[in-house]
Amino acid sequence: MKFEDDTEVDLEQASVSAIVGYQVSTKTGLVASVGAILGGTVDHTSSEDVGKGILGSVTATYLPFFETETRPFILGSFTLGHSRTTAVSDDGMRHDWTAFDGRFGLMVGKTFAERYVPFITARGFAGPVSWTLGGNEVSGSDVYHYTVGVGGSFRIPGKLDLFAEVLPVGEKSASFGMSLPL
Repeated sequence: MKFEDDTEVDLEQASVSAIVGYQVSTKTGLVASVGAILGGTVDHTSSEDVGKGILGSVTATYLPFFETETRPFILGSFTLGHSRTTAVSDDGMRHDWTAFDGRFGLMVGKTFAERYVPFITARGFAGPVSWTLGGNEVSGSDVYHYTVGVGGSFRIPGKLDLFAEVLPVGEKSASFGMSLPL
């Protein structure tokens, strides 16, 4: 993160989320998530504690290109997200850490053997983060405004979908999970 006074801090957080989706049409979907920040660290002058918190988001997806036998699918998304936690600042006190985020995403993937779906993904984003540094409330944003990576899902028909995503370029993250069909 880079704050308005040019102070840069590194943030690491662990979180868990529950996600529900609704397919509006064959091309359009809606997804909502709510979750908990489990903790983490923020490094500025020293490594300090990030507390427990909450997060949530809403996403709209659009599939402009369906997958065919020879062509991969292309999926676009737009997400609005919010998180709130606390973090120990340079004064040794715990202060609110609040973030808002708007993200555009693009995913390209292909299904193999009707079960495995590898994909590449890229996202661009922006949004303010507010915190207290030097006794003053400051605003900032991610140093990078993009992330790029790969992932995949594995379908166990009628039972479970497993997925993983690793984004090592730009904003770094990894996510793993499973979904159950209803």
